[in-house]
Amino acid sequence: MRKAVLGDRDRVENESRYGLRCVTEGFASHLAETENDTPLLERICAAYIKATEYKASVRGEYDATPWWENIQRNGLDAVRRALAVRDVDKLRSMYRNFFRDPCGIGLVTRPPGRATSYFNTTIGDMHRRFILGEVLYRIYYWRTETRGRLPTSDLRGPGVGNPFGVVLEGTLVSAGAEYQHYCADRILSLLDQTSLDERPPDQGHATVAEIGGGFGGMAYYLLRSRAAVTYLDFDLPESLALTAYYLSKSMPQRTMLLYGEADFDQESANSHDVILMPPWELGKLSTDGVDVTFSSHALSDLVPRARAEYLREVARSTRGWLLNIGAKETCESLRDFIAKRHPSFVPVSCQPSEWNHYRAPQAEEVEQLFRIKK
Repeated sequence: MRKAVLGDRDRVENESRYGLRCVTEGFASHLAETENDTPLLERICAAYIKATEYKASVRGEYDATPWWENIQRNGLDAVRRALAVRDVDKLRSMYRNFFRDPCGIGLVTRPPGRATSYFNTTIGDMHRRFILGEVLYRIYYWRTETRGRLPTSDLRGPGVGNPFGVVLEGTLVSAGAEYQHYCADRILSLLDQTSLDERPPDQGHATVAEIGGGFGGMAYYLLRSRAAVTYLDFDLPESLALTAYYLSKSMPQRTMLLYGEADFDQESANSHDVILMPPWELGKLSTDGVDVTFSSHALSDLVPRARAEYLREVARSTRGWLLNIGAKETCESLRDFIAKRHPSFVPVSCQPSEWNHYRAPQAEEVEQLFRIKK
């Protein structure tokens, strides 16, 4: 942290118009009272219970990665218990504060160090300088990647979950918002490149599938930007539970299907805006029914046998693009596997992804794009 702050002193000093108070304001708690959301939380619990019960009978390819198993053991016990026993009051208490609560571990980008250094005490100047420096770096990178055509206000989020971040130009730029917004913008640009005659004549809108959607941050910006999009997320039950809460609270006008509420088929896909399913439901996607499949630090991180299973379904169900972001080494392994097994995947580009360069300058990450030719 100290090394990053000292190395970035010029940038922070040049942006002195912001000042460390922007961090203090951004980390202030705005935990609002919520309306009666018991029906939503009961839906979420029911879907979680059905998914965890059925998971015992599915193949090992759909198990959690070792990294996520560690997150489950060390951070998610409380929220998993609340979901399993339908403790709606406890779940509400955690979810309404999930950006700061342990239930968001592994899904919400946190500053380095202990959470108590940021959320329960006055933030020290070294921590504030690091946070401001990282956000300024990511804002500049976002502006570069989006060609400077969007105002900072575009990064404004819904406020669900008591988010924290930095207040810039009157906008709370919450943790990870720049990256999530960029990914949504990148997907929209791919949809614009897909001519309508490549879609079935009875489909007037696009379909985007994400493998490992986190808490739904990218999905929020995607659905906010374009009405005619069906979004599907394939993830593990505890992640889907939080995504269901976040997207339902953020955009209640969007219709949502959770696991076990109805058969997942083409009819249900056509009648819902958001569909949240565990990964073993990938096989129920219609052939050539997805315009863009997207994954951030999920698909390329799978163990080999799981990767083979997921890619088989992606190849079958996707008619347009595969956009994948991850560590360079695992993405290269993914590329080699695709070259051997899936000739329909045509490599289009592979470029550095430097979103995390400020806090992890030694990390090498890339963004891969494949065009799927049928």
